[in-house]
Amino acid sequence: MSNTYPCFDLSGILCVNQSQKYIYQQAWNDFTRIQLYNSNVSTLHNQGISNVSYYQYTSYAEKQSFNQGQLLHSQVFPNSNWNTVSQN
Repeated sequence: MSNTYPCFDLSGILCVNQSQKYIYQQAWNDFTRIQLYNSNVSTLHNQGISNVSYYQYTSYAEKQSFNQGQLLHSQVFPNSNWNTVSQN
């Protein structure tokens, strides 16, 4: 299974100052990092390895950044599925 995520891209997002761009970049990276981690855990669970836990957010701010990153992914690449990996 390939875990390839696109790089951060501000196309389609207009008039962004440097500090907002940094916030978006961080949110994009947080979503990618956490989603990739959870995707790997889901794959391990599907293979019968259940002693690995899904990602636990370190703070409410990190959870909010993840959500913002998910929104950015869906705005920049609207034809892709950016649903979170479920914790079955």
